[in-house]
Amino acid sequence: MKTVTEALIEVSNKTQKKITYMDFARVLGCTKQYVSQIKNEELTPAQQEKIEKHYKVNLLNTPDLTDSIVLDYYPDMFGSCGNGVFELSPIKEQLIVPQKAFFTRFSPVKKYSVMNAYGNSMEPFIYDRDKLIIEHWEGEQIIDNRPYIFCYNNEIFIKRLVKNINQLVIVPENKLYDTIKLQGEELKDVHIIGQIVGLMRDLR
Repeated sequence: MKTVTEALIEVSNKTQKKITYMDFARVLGCTKQYVSQIKNEELTPAQQEKIEKHYKVNLLNTPDLTDSIVLDYYPDMFGSCGNGVFELSPIKEQLIVPQKAFFTRFSPVKKYSVMNAYGNSMEPFIYDRDKLIIEHWEGEQIIDNRPYIFCYNNEIFIKRLVKNINQLVIVPENKLYDTIKLQGEELKDVHIIGQIVGLMRDLR
């Protein structure tokens, strides 16, 4: 069984929502204080079943390597994204990624890679040093409020995007950061790299 904290992280990742100990307390029918006290303890089978049914997720106990894929992992992210041309770092590794780490269904016809997250602008959804699964962008329409990795003014950002007519809204998850609206000529400097469709997180 997973611990309460491990389950909280996995449910947050799979639902792409900020799930708190208070939310778990409501689902389990207990107090927040009790959930905080047992946060490092394993869930009972009954507790895990309640959480799975409420959030409609499957909390697997261990990664199933028979249901995994191998992706290119770029620990240094991108070497350059200037002038709208993205150059992947020449340093890459092969990483085994369980398909349960995907938020969306894995597609064998799509191109994916794994990169590290840096900074705290997307906390508590994405944390510093999370390994992000990127579905490379091929010109598809932006899906509002989905997290994307993109280049703007030769810098790489990870934010939620909302596309309006002649305007792109850049939305951080962390309320300490401002929402930015780009329009007109500014849009020419925005280059989508891909959508974040999964992540892997070390418990630390």
